[in-house]
Amino acid sequence: MTLILLGIIAVFFLYTGLHSLIAPKKFAQMLNLEPIERSGEIEIRAQYGGFFLAAACSQIAGILGYLPAATALMVSFVIFGGLIGGRLIALFWPGSAPISPTIRSLFIVDAIGAVATAYALYG
Repeated sequence: MTLILLGIIAVFFLYTGLHSLIAPKKFAQMLNLEPIERSGEIEIRAQYGGFFLAAACSQIAGILGYLPAATALMVSFVIFGGLIGGRLIALFWPGSAPISPTIRSLFIVDAIGAVATAYALYG
C-alpha cells in the first residue's frame, strides 16, 4: 500500500513539475498568477518545476529503495502539510475576491495528501 501511495504522489509531483517547466505561463494562469517577463517565467520554473521534480525524485527513490519509504513519505507530508497549513491560514486572511476553482481543488488535494501520508507514517 505504501508503494502505491508513493507512486500516486510521484505522478502528481512529476506532472506538476513538468507542466510548470514546459508551460510556465499556462501553469501560472491556472493558479491565478501572472509571471512578469522572463524573470517571472524563470521563477515559476524554479519554484514549481524544480521543486516538484525534486519532490518526485524523492518519491521514486522511496519506491526503488534508494531511500527508506518512511523518509519519502515524510518529504510528502512536509510538502502537503505545509501547503494545506498555508492555505488554511490564507483562507481566514482578509480578502474579498472569490477563490478560483483550481485553488479550491488544491485545498482538497493538499488535505488528502497530508492525511494520507500521515496515516501511512503513523496509522
